[in-house]
Amino acid sequence: MGGMSSEEEDLDLEAQLNSLNKPPVKTIQTSWGDLYDCIEFHKQPAFDHPLLKKYKHSMREEMIVSKKSDTMPMSGVDGCPKGTVPIRRTSKEDLIRAKSLSVSSPLSSSNPRPGVEYRAGVTYLKMGEAFNGARGIVSVWNPKVNQDQFSSAEMALKSGPQEQTSAIKFGWTVNPQLYGDNMTRTFAYWTGDGGHKTGCYNTLCKGFVQVHQTYTPVMFFQNTSQVRKPPVAFTVEISREPGTGKWWLMIEKDIKIGYWAKDLFPLFRPGVEYIYWGGRVKSGKDGVSPAMTSGINLNRFQETTGFFDALKLKDKNDHNLEPVRKHLEDTIDCPKFYGAKYWADNNIVLFSGRGGGTCV
Repeated sequence: MGGMSSEEEDLDLEAQLNSLNKPPVKTIQTSWGDLYDCIEFHKQPAFDHPLLKKYKHSMREEMIVSKKSDTMPMSGVDGCPKGTVPIRRTSKEDLIRAKSLSVSSPLSSSNPRPGVEYRAGVTYLKMGEAFNGARGIVSVWNPKVNQDQFSSAEMALKSGPQEQTSAIKFGWTVNPQLYGDNMTRTFAYWTGDGGHKTGCYNTLCKGFVQVHQTYTPVMFFQNTSQVRKPPVAFTVEISREPGTGKWWLMIEKDIKIGYWAKDLFPLFRPGVEYIYWGGRVKSGKDGVSPAMTSGINLNRFQETTGFFDALKLKDKNDHNLEPVRKHLEDTIDCPKFYGAKYWADNNIVLFSGRGGGTCV
């Protein structure tokens, strides 16, 4: 008894592609090589998810004004007709690469083995208290990675034990296994069960409801930060909507990209237990880890390291608060190569590291 044959795997991949790639009203080829299909709002794949079928489609969501920002450092998708939303077309190669990513769970922590992920940042945890969201301003870099490594900066909201975690993550990454190249792009990730049976990156499965007509979970950065030059940065926010319980993915000043329905996250019902801001890298098959953000050892200058600035938490009353220092824990899985430090006076966490070796 074994796994699926290659023919069965091909048929399974084709079935997934047919399910995810809906007939487009229009197709847009971006300047950075990604293909986007303009799909009628109510026909997007997310609404096929069993837990979302009852939501059907809301004209209110379709009519949300797609605000734009002239200062955005990443490229959106222009040209989708009214009533449609851009969905990145999924290829067979995307699904095959994503399968290899799932071998190393995006929720894993430290473990000195090949293909394992390491963090350097801060985690906010206040026992007995839960939150309705978080945000921060993150600097964007283009660290060097090999084909079986990745290097990211992310904000992650989680609840529950590791094996059953409900989680949403958003940030930027250089991830050849996810995107097939070494460009810096944004990414989103969700799961309702620790990544076992539910969840995925971006729109590689049903779950994320795209609302904005230009900005999506996957956006490309033409320019990234350079050492000792003004940083390239943008605001990320994940926030629960009062009443509906939808978890909105937002950028800059309340620009809503889309949302995940509350039913996808069983352990988020009371709120989010802990929030992480910082970097995350994955080692290659040889156990060697890549650079994080600037690739320079941690120092006190935000022009030479990665940062999350202006950290905010949304409490149960939907008030935006700065984190209390005593509830912030340093989260550094491999201090040999990566570092992070929170500066309370400035409400900023700096994180970076050279990588280049094995974390043992």
